[in-house]
Amino acid sequence: MRRSRTRTRARAERSVRRRRPALVAALLVVCFMVLTACSAIPTRGPVGVIPAAEPEVDAVAPAFDPVGPAPGATPERILRDFITAGTGAGDGYSVARQFLTPELAKTWKPEERIVLFRSDPRVEKRETEGVYQIQLETTGTVDSRGLRTNSALPASETLGVRMVQVSGEWRIDDIPDGIMLAQSSARDLLISHNLYFYSSNYRYWVPDARWFVRRTGVTARIVSAMLSGPAPYLQGSVTSAFREGVTLARDSVPITSGTASVEFSSEVLEDATSLGLQQMNQQLQANLLGLNDVTSVQMTSGRPIELGDPAPELVVPELTPDVGGEQVAVADGELVRVRNGATVPIEGMPSVAELQPRMPATSVSGSAYAFVNGDRSTLFVSAPGSEARGVVTGTALTRPSFDPENWVWTTRASGGRSSILAVPPGGTEANAAVLAAGWLGDRRVDELRVSRDGSRALIVADRDGTSELLIAGITRSPDGIPQTLTTPLALPVTGDIDTAAWAGQSTIVASSLSADEEATPVILQLDGDQETMAALTGVLAISAGSDAEDTLYAQAGATLYRRIGNSWVDEQLKVSDPAFPG
Repeated sequence: MRRSRTRTRARAERSVRRRRPALVAALLVVCFMVLTACSAIPTRGPVGVIPAAEPEVDAVAPAFDPVGPAPGATPERILRDFITAGTGAGDGYSVARQFLTPELAKTWKPEERIVLFRSDPRVEKRETEGVYQIQLETTGTVDSRGLRTNSALPASETLGVRMVQVSGEWRIDDIPDGIMLAQSSARDLLISHNLYFYSSNYRYWVPDARWFVRRTGVTARIVSAMLSGPAPYLQGSVTSAFREGVTLARDSVPITSGTASVEFSSEVLEDATSLGLQQMNQQLQANLLGLNDVTSVQMTSGRPIELGDPAPELVVPELTPDVGGEQVAVADGELVRVRNGATVPIEGMPSVAELQPRMPATSVSGSAYAFVNGDRSTLFVSAPGSEARGVVTGTALTRPSFDPENWVWTTRASGGRSSILAVPPGGTEANAAVLAAGWLGDRRVDELRVSRDGSRALIVADRDGTSELLIAGITRSPDGIPQTLTTPLALPVTGDIDTAAWAGQSTIVASSLSADEEATPVILQLDGDQETMAALTGVLAISAGSDAEDTLYAQAGATLYRRIGNSWVDEQLKVSDPAFPG
């Protein structure tokens, strides 16, 4: 178990991350209001946020002050000290470069790949003179784009190294690009930051979690990562206002009195419309506001870029879609709303008791409902004032999920494989979209939940008896028809996972299910952070609203429990299969 101080610190950091979207949303609204009042981006912000004498002040790492090579040091000592020197990012990793030959020092790329490790590295000499290897017990990696891959279980990696003598001192002549950081130091040396891209309909911001070394210049690296495009699993499901080929014109983003001045290459103006420029401005704000006290942005390309009057088509995307505080559930065989600690009938909803409803879902507007019957062979949709109608039949249908356009999603089993269907509003199986997802292979899908922005699908799958928690991007036609699921991002989980739910845009709650065994639900952040909840016996379902702090519930037996801190409090409501909209 973690120490109390570690838990407190982690909780505080999550609290900061939860507040940041609200801050950015508020700042975006303010900046949009300013945009409607003038034709150019504001060039001045609150005086004194960042002194003009310091053109760029980035997140500064804690004081890590590694030393250079010791005279007469052995090759093993040089390698161990080189690893330690990777914690010193100042002056372009000048200390770490002292351990390299002059030729390698010029070409070595320290942030090309960051290997995170636990326990002490092992350095071994090989039979060939000057050849060594570094063995690491790894917990994950961060690539040059800031994409972090975490291992559910500790893995190992071996790096080959060649050493030579330079003026009588051992130096590294060949080693893979990158640095090695102890997991215990990663939180201090790295910062997590969500990049934001537009959903395909430009109505929502979709987060893309990245990690960057905490050093001067981080603002420019964040903008460069944004210009390079989304993570692989989001490609095709989100869009950027910046065309391919646009780059930063210089390697820094000066911040003066709260205004970040971002100078782009000339490609930014090629075929650019007023709407396109204003969407670029919005995306830049979404990515930078609140970072290093940035309160406004200024786009330039040789000179300040004029935005013109707000285009009629310009909308402010939602940063954190709000699904409200009400849930849909089943009580006494009927669909009910769970509101303020009580169950209330759904006004105008005909009885569905004879269908033995299970696993209900509702649209964000509350105008449509869906559920499966007792043996999960038919998916029904209904609405107040309308009789339930079956729209999909099959075997082992999963809990339905509504996307923002009111398509109803489910999966069904056939021949040992799972297929994914999305039924349009008012549609049936005849005009449902069957999504291509060749990567599913022989995986059995146990659950599928569409994110509240409609751009991602959260999937719980079983592969040869092993649980997998996956996030795939949803690609759509120009008309918004779902087409494919991208090759997914795998989230690290240990043990059995039977169900999962979105708890906001960047948070997921997952748990095993059992009528009589103990479960320990886990809260996962897209940036890799995890928090294990208190154990609860007999968990049969979990549900989450717009965040995991205030709107996280678990059904244990026939009773609903609510999260309070790290504990579960019995709401004393006899309901089953609760679900927030979506």
